[in-house]
Amino acid sequence: MSSFGFLFTIVVITGYWLVKHAAGRLVDRIATEKKIDEKRVYYVRTVINLGLIVVTFILVSLSLGIDYSHLTIFFSSAFAVIGVAFFAQWSILSNVTASIIVYFFFPYKVGDKVKIVDGENSIEGKIKEITLFHVILLGSGNQISTYPNSLVFQKAVIIQPEERG
Repeated sequence: MSSFGFLFTIVVITGYWLVKHAAGRLVDRIATEKKIDEKRVYYVRTVINLGLIVVTFILVSLSLGIDYSHLTIFFSSAFAVIGVAFFAQWSILSNVTASIIVYFFFPYKVGDKVKIVDGENSIEGKIKEITLFHVILLGSGNQISTYPNSLVFQKAVIIQPEERG
């Protein structure tokens, strides 16, 4: 390995560490502002960290002289998986992607009473938990229902005011 390759590797690893901590602080700040559950924060931080690790691994591989043709195959496969994650409703990855989007941009949180409008299949209840794959709702009679994040992302969600007695 050349001295440039070694220096580049050090810069990439330092950059990973800096971006990881900056992203962590950003996620924590958003979580504090929106009063988001700690489990959701953990899920989001984990997904972001895994993405950063993949990017760091690729950059370090390039600096170590790994053949570009092998990385091209890897990139093609990764983009295909990412494409499925964003566009395939049935995909597990689409639920993870939707979970991240729900985390940053949706106005409801754990404890809110919501109605997910889905025609005759509408569902309502109090949000018990938002995981990487599902929103868990506590319905009437303590009935627990799960609803995939990718569908929550696509459907209208009505936040209902708490009934006051």
